[in-house]
Amino acid sequence: MDVKHKKHETPKQQTAEESGIDSDTAQSTLEHGAEVLDQAEEAVSDAYDKTAHAVSETYEQVKSYSSKNPGKTMFIALGVGVGLGFLLGAGARRSGAGRFARPVVNALSGIALELFR
Repeated sequence: MDVKHKKHETPKQQTAEESGIDSDTAQSTLEHGAEVLDQAEEAVSDAYDKTAHAVSETYEQVKSYSSKNPGKTMFIALGVGVGLGFLLGAGARRSGAGRFARPVVNALSGIALELFR
């Protein structure tokens, strides 16, 4: 069988009359689909609103904490930045930096934990 030269034909689309479905059934199916779509759209919208509200509250808490504790915030940010820099740098070049990254990250984590106690 020669598959390369065989053409695939698309099936003929059937109308409601040809398939034996009456127009009332087709219309009710269409209306049900529209209702389900509206419900899904409402659920997604509600989930988005709840997520946006939670993120906004968390952002305000972080902003308040950082304005009350600027020194701690600066050291935490510095520690996170240095730790990520070592981890990303060690993963990128596979040199001896990997053996230094873990102790530095552990030390910075310990410092951050001490600041929060």
